[in-house]
Amino acid sequence: MKKIAILWTILLSSGVAFADGIELKGLITSIDNDKKTISINGTLIQVLPQTEITLDDCGIFGTDVRGKFVDLKLNSFVEAEVFANMLNVAGEYATADAGKSGAPAYIAEEIELKCVSNSAY
Repeated sequence: MKKIAILWTILLSSGVAFADGIELKGLITSIDNDKKTISINGTLIQVLPQTEITLDDCGIFGTDVRGKFVDLKLNSFVEAEVFANMLNVAGEYATADAGKSGAPAYIAEEIELKCVSNSAY
């Protein structure tokens, strides 16, 4: 019985571990408002209506504020949790085409924009 409990614990924890996306950190290097895409350090990312955009420490007393696509600005530092795009431009499943031919390599689940109130210079 103890072995079954340990096995369940391992299986459940591994499923949770693999459910997380990839975390990208860096500067927004380009923004396409029409296609709703951004590039973080040159990596093209699709922003969906369901993408959660958070303005970190931007509210009163340093609280987080919910953001929108228009809040994303060039050269802003962001952290994004993304997942691989499994569709190509034509909407067909083709992982080899992701990131090529204008198809975003990743889809953003969360984007956290860092507010800088006391910058280094």
